[in-house]
Amino acid sequence: MIELIVSIVVIGIAFMSIPLILAETSRNVETSFRQEAVMAGLTQVVNILSYRWDEQETNETINGGYAKILDTDGDVNLSCRDFTDGRRRVGNFKGTYRRKCYNTQRSATPPGQLGSDGGDLDDIDDLMGSGQALIAQSATGGKTDYKRSYTSDINVTYISDDFDYTLKTLSGTISTSPATVSTNIKMVQSTVISDNGERVVLRAFSTNIGEIKYYYRNVEP
Repeated sequence: MIELIVSIVVIGIAFMSIPLILAETSRNVETSFRQEAVMAGLTQVVNILSYRWDEQETNETINGGYAKILDTDGDVNLSCRDFTDGRRRVGNFKGTYRRKCYNTQRSATPPGQLGSDGGDLDDIDDLMGSGQALIAQSATGGKTDYKRSYTSDINVTYISDDFDYTLKTLSGTISTSPATVSTNIKMVQSTVISDNGERVVLRAFSTNIGEIKYYYRNVEP
């Protein structure tokens, strides 16, 4: 009789725990889906940031093999200035293949013209668009990349760069509101939407600093 009572109590405790276990499992699954959505958006943002900052930097003939700093309507302290060794910003290092401005004024793309320009996909705002699928389909149409279907809306805008660059210690805030003129900071915003309607918004920032070209040595065979 005692063993029967003990067994009934143990079974009762087990059955009482089942709803809690199921609820915790459900929460873990939802967390997993959200993490998956974040990873899908993050992968997309990292891919976008690997492209050139602006369409005006993609002409290799003019670039000389590496993108240079563009002229913008943003902070005047970051304006390109004329020096004996070429146009550059105050504080930029001198020397060949360093971060310099173009020899003549070359302005960044105006805000109203950001977006795809001929489908060449060579700068970050070329990938702007909505409803882009983030999954690959197998030959039978099944999902292969993620547990759920995701789409994304990509938007690229200029944002304010009103920091006081004359100070030794910078202070200020980065606004997420679009600027009405070209500035030195572009914001890439990826909104990932799952097939159940949940949304994850990721933002990244890319700046107008040009590129450097690395020195290399040719080794004769």
